[in-house]
Amino acid sequence: MTIFVVFRVQNSEAMRKAVLTQFPADHFDLGNNEWLISHKGTAKSVSDKLGITSENSTAGTAIVFSMDSYFGRAPTNIWDWIKTKAEAVNG
Repeated sequence: MTIFVVFRVQNSEAMRKAVLTQFPADHFDLGNNEWLISHKGTAKSVSDKLGITSENSTAGTAIVFSMDSYFGRAPTNIWDWIKTKAEAVNG
């Protein structure tokens, strides 16, 4: 699975609802209106599912990046989630 980062969210409450609805078991809330999402598709398909792509979006604007690699310092539960989801075949 590919891990995506959703950030620079304009409408945080609407985006939270979209993330919970579209990726109920495949998201990690990083706080500060940023999420990790595990998905088989592309950054565009994540954007489409969250309702970001449409000009009439109720979710507002945000940026979606796919992660090719990662490094840094964060709590263990974030690294565990990334490892589990990145190694998953079907989500």
